[in-house]
Amino acid sequence: MPFTGDLEHLNIVDIIQLLNTTRKSGIFSVKGARGESRIIFSNGYIVGANHLDSKVRIGTVLVKMNAITVEDLKLALDVQKKAGKDRKPLIETLLELGKLGQDDALRGLKKLIDITIVELLGWEKGTFTLDTDVVTVDPEISYPLSKMEQKIGLDAQMVLMDALRVFDERERDRKEGKTVTSDEEYFADLISPEDGGAAGPLITADDLGLGDLDSLERRIPDLPPENEVFDPVAIHRQKIEEIMADFPAGERETFVAFLEKSTANVNAYERPAPAEGPAKALVLVSEDELIKHSIMTVCKDDGVLVFSSDGEEELCHILDECIGIKVLPILVFDDPQAAGGLLSGEEISRMRATVRERYPMVSAVQLASPADFSFTLQSLREGMRAVFPKPSRDRLDSAFIGDTMNFLESFNAYVKGFFHAQKELNAPDNSLSGLKERTALIRNLNGPSDVFLALLRFVSETFERAITFDVHRNELSGEKAIGVYAERDAGPTSVTRLKVPLAGSPLLRRVIESGKLFYGDSDDEALRNTLFDAIGEPASATIMLMPVKSRGKTVTITYGDFGSGEASSVRCDELEILADEAGLVVENAFYRKQAAAATRK
Repeated sequence: MPFTGDLEHLNIVDIIQLLNTTRKSGIFSVKGARGESRIIFSNGYIVGANHLDSKVRIGTVLVKMNAITVEDLKLALDVQKKAGKDRKPLIETLLELGKLGQDDALRGLKKLIDITIVELLGWEKGTFTLDTDVVTVDPEISYPLSKMEQKIGLDAQMVLMDALRVFDERERDRKEGKTVTSDEEYFADLISPEDGGAAGPLITADDLGLGDLDSLERRIPDLPPENEVFDPVAIHRQKIEEIMADFPAGERETFVAFLEKSTANVNAYERPAPAEGPAKALVLVSEDELIKHSIMTVCKDDGVLVFSSDGEEELCHILDECIGIKVLPILVFDDPQAAGGLLSGEEISRMRATVRERYPMVSAVQLASPADFSFTLQSLREGMRAVFPKPSRDRLDSAFIGDTMNFLESFNAYVKGFFHAQKELNAPDNSLSGLKERTALIRNLNGPSDVFLALLRFVSETFERAITFDVHRNELSGEKAIGVYAERDAGPTSVTRLKVPLAGSPLLRRVIESGKLFYGDSDDEALRNTLFDAIGEPASATIMLMPVKSRGKTVTITYGDFGSGEASSVRCDELEILADEAGLVVENAFYRKQAAAATRK
């Protein structure tokens, strides 16, 4: 039976987090004064969305991203139309036709969901419906939600965290009086006006009515009185009854009441203002369903988004995603399970070593049994920031329930303190601490490629477009870029086709020969005639060229400009320090390689 509720009592952030935490499937529909939107869930993953503007759909998003052409879209829509009830979602159709790659499919879906959620985040009034009885994307077609999850499922928490960041950036721009382009305006050039006056193969409104999740009925019907009111506590109760089926009913209800108190705090949760710092995230490595659900619930009252993982590959993916959108999470390992299992003591130790090597900037915490004295000491030796005693579930009585509630309250207080300290370190007047952290990060990297990628990420935090170039005798050769051929949120992309000749460029030669950073206005002919022809000329003539020297010569140059935005102040001295540190790390890596080769001989 569908559930309904009011956004005045429970906001969008809370609902999405709850659906992710409890791994619900169904269609979450929102109706307000501006229109109607839907987000489609499968086992807590987001598999689709309908933006309130009927013109903003997955097809138009993919065309706008240059992932497909208008002709590709029309072909796929035609295939769908002919398939009738047996039609597949538009993304699946494009994949089968060979018109779309898997990575672009996920990127396009994420973009559509992002802009849908960003729009909804500003809503304070409206009604919502959650229909968990839905098993297909549309009553008129047979394609099940579970298949969509396997093909194109996105982690709801990760999408939400990125959407919150975009929303805060937009709100900051609005407060500063900057123009913020609406989604309707952004996609307007792809839609033919009704009078048919547009030239070229644009998408018509009729085309848009044919495809994918876009075929879902746009109108959310008035809710019949028999619909149940959406009750987060009831969802928690159902989850606890499943997880703690071997506990007495009274003890389960005590624990549900504890979670209800946390849920009440969540309902009063207000997202921090942009000035208060980046989003807060916690990554939990655990197989324990009780601890995963409980930590996800109690940490929400401070606006912490919790991700869960039970393996190294998924863990590294989550950490890469967080760092890619400039969110530094706290990592929590659960206590070890039976030897040889997915989370045995040996496996946890190995995963901790991987994290120390690949993500030295991430702080990690270990949960452990109070009786496991040896593992506690080992954890501290292996770089854990803290070790928390976790109650044993051997006892099915109130002592375990009480100990667990005490543990969760203490753990939540620790997490709050951790992020408060992180906020202080990232305060605007504490730039020295930020520089220290970044310098330490570069020192802990091994290969030159990792070092240059780290510099590229640092530059992209200030500049809208950033490119790493290898320096050759007669030209610069592109390696990686952020914000050039894809949006900044997509992270680094390959730009090996970018070539900039050094002939006729006194500026480039001066930077290469001196090894000194350049920041200022430039009318350099080589940049204008080659680089800007390839990537488009920035609105501001202000650019940055940051060289990295190793063994006495410049080996790379990291380029940055402000794209379509206005130039702003840049901490050039900090970037120069980081570039110098990078050069030393690359040089040491070269000498280590030479020494290893000599040893082998």
